[in-house]
Amino acid sequence: MSRVSHMPARPAIPASLWALCSALMSERAILRAGIELESAKGAFALGATALCTLVALLVRARRERKALPGWLPTALLVLSASFAGALVSSLACSNIERLSSKLSTSAVSSWSFVMVDDMTESESGWFGKARVVRDGSELGAVWISAPEQLEAGEHFACVGRFSANESDEWGVSSRMQGISGSVRVVHMLASQPESGAWGALLSLRKHVLQSFSPGQSEGRAILAGSVCGYRSAIAGYGLDDDFAACGVSHLVAVSGGHLAIVAACLSSLLRGTRMRPALRGSVTLGVGGLFVLFCGAPSSAIRAWGMASVAQASKLVGRRSHALSSVSVVALAMALVEPASSGQLSFLLSVLSVVGICLFVPYVRHLLDVLFGWRLPRWLVRRAPGISRKASDLRARLRDTLAVSVVGQLSTVFLTASTFGGVSIIAPLANCLLALPFSAMLALGLASACLSWASFVQAPVLGLADAAACLFCDVLRRLGSLPFSYVAMQPSPTVAGMATAILAGAILVLWPRPQRRPMALCVSCFLGSLLAILLGCRYLQPARVCVLDVGQGDAILIADGGTAVLVDTGPDASVADGLARQGILHVDAIVLTHLHDDHVGGMDDLVGRVGCDHVFVARGVSSHMQGELSAAAKDLTGSDVEELGYGDAIKAGSFSLKVVSPTGEVTGEDNADSLEIALSYERGGSTLSALLTGDAERDETASCLKRGDIGDIDFLKVGHHGSTISLTEEEAALLDPEVSVASAGEGNDYGHPSDECRKTLEDAGSLFLCTMDSGDVTVLPSPTGPRVLVAKGDVSRLGRSE
Repeated sequence: MSRVSHMPARPAIPASLWALCSALMSERAILRAGIELESAKGAFALGATALCTLVALLVRARRERKALPGWLPTALLVLSASFAGALVSSLACSNIERLSSKLSTSAVSSWSFVMVDDMTESESGWFGKARVVRDGSELGAVWISAPEQLEAGEHFACVGRFSANESDEWGVSSRMQGISGSVRVVHMLASQPESGAWGALLSLRKHVLQSFSPGQSEGRAILAGSVCGYRSAIAGYGLDDDFAACGVSHLVAVSGGHLAIVAACLSSLLRGTRMRPALRGSVTLGVGGLFVLFCGAPSSAIRAWGMASVAQASKLVGRRSHALSSVSVVALAMALVEPASSGQLSFLLSVLSVVGICLFVPYVRHLLDVLFGWRLPRWLVRRAPGISRKASDLRARLRDTLAVSVVGQLSTVFLTASTFGGVSIIAPLANCLLALPFSAMLALGLASACLSWASFVQAPVLGLADAAACLFCDVLRRLGSLPFSYVAMQPSPTVAGMATAILAGAILVLWPRPQRRPMALCVSCFLGSLLAILLGCRYLQPARVCVLDVGQGDAILIADGGTAVLVDTGPDASVADGLARQGILHVDAIVLTHLHDDHVGGMDDLVGRVGCDHVFVARGVSSHMQGELSAAAKDLTGSDVEELGYGDAIKAGSFSLKVVSPTGEVTGEDNADSLEIALSYERGGSTLSALLTGDAERDETASCLKRGDIGDIDFLKVGHHGSTISLTEEEAALLDPEVSVASAGEGNDYGHPSDECRKTLEDAGSLFLCTMDSGDVTVLPSPTGPRVLVAKGDVSRLGRSE
């Protein structure tokens, strides 16, 4: 019984897809540049005139029945979509700047706000997005930071401080999402829940969430996320990292899969009724729309529901639905109605994955059939047709799940890798293994939500849903703990996007007929190359010290062969991106010099992305660590933090890291408490000596020099980001470094590095570099002195001035 499918036909690409691509590109370009309508009126007038002229010529030619090129209508549609996208995004930029100006020149307390979605908890409080309202009119959106959680749909007024978008990457990203700036809530004046039908639906959602008790367990948190679209509890349990490591974040982001399960459950209930198919489909569509609103109307769910609506409308008018046309039309409408959608990562990922699935899943399904084609024994087919049929159906479902997972991941990998700094290697396997428990969990969760008004009836159903969710969590964590389940990397989004587009275009143009042996050879070569790269990244790292560019903070990588040590973790997730740039998959130890946020803030962002065996702090510091930092260290290593004291040393390949300060117990709360580490390397004639200072300043370094713990060195990691009191001229002369590197963020408020510090070290004959100018600065040992590589610019001078 053969199950090898026939070669699918090359998919037809509708004009609406080209229009969608052109509209999204023009919107993103205008929003990124911040071009307002007032400054481009002439260009838009000229463009409108040209388009109207082209349309008039086309209509005239049609009336005169002249032969026209077949591509002309498509080209005109693409140009029109591009022009419309540029126009609405330029108008959006004007509205963003107008609202920003009004908020900057008036008291925040004179405005009203409405929370758009659920807030997420951060170290400084709660964070979310809100609409700005005055006199009953919605004027735009802002980020909200508040000390207490505000519920989705909540109307409130407050005393606070408004900050407009800056010109940095965060400010540009906010503008591209339609955000005018940030409001930090100082004091709440008044608040009230949403009213009307929308308020009733939000009230129902709140009631269901309370019955789920998402803070009770991980399983309940996942239930709340998958059934109600409430992700705050999932983030609170740190499950986001496990979802990312397994490549299954889409399972709890309400989308087409959820609507399919809702439709299946509803269809089973309506199957025994006498409803006509058209009415049954309309009812299913209506219930699906209510479910989308119930979950907070995420863009992925709106897009999926819109596609279903277009497909249902096509059936009602007697036309055959086309999935790719449906998603293109719906996404184009969403982008033109709300141009900020083009700047939202969730919207782009949703559209890219669905477009990729529509184009390539039939082909990948055929590839899998050819590569893993199978035939059931004839005796089994004859004697047990029921078993053979079930085996074939199971195989088909696994094949389809695998095809959808592979295509969805490859369609979006250039965005996910560049944004999150890594790729899940086990995503296809994880999707196959988690599909069944997730479907069971969601179906039971929906049933328990419907029974939330009768707790005694809901309890057993919720218990079953909780059990399915716990099984889901257990499989998720086991998969995420597999070696190389998640590989850190951060390619250029432009280069990776172009490569993805070229590969997709080549497949569509050539549409090659797969053959089993060449395919098996290609797959083997690919897997072999991938394994070689992974093993090389893990065990063949060149000996080097790299000061990572993490903004206003510190993170220094020491690597040699299969060993790596990270000294400090920077202020945020930029440390994970830095390790991805360096090809680091695992660190043997993390050494935290002290407890300031710019040195430890990125610790929790490493969980699930980089393996780690040990976390070290200075002697006496562990008892002063806050709970979140200790929890992050335990999540990374599976054990508590360890302490290092004066004279202790750890090894990283041929590198030796010896603690030279402080000499006693410290709390880690002051700059003077920073671990100072003397680093040395010697192998095969190559040497390197260095001093890593954390935020220690001239007094601490002077004590090290006086004790003889440190002397002439090759490389100095400048203390306290190059502040004026980091070291004296005498200390610079005694250390006599050939290379000095300060770690500081561009445009920081502290003036780091100071001109005085720079001059002191340059006068001592040292090459002075800063990460805000040079990016990652890598120092390599050699027989003739340190070699320096920089990520930005060049090293114009190395060594001592004559």
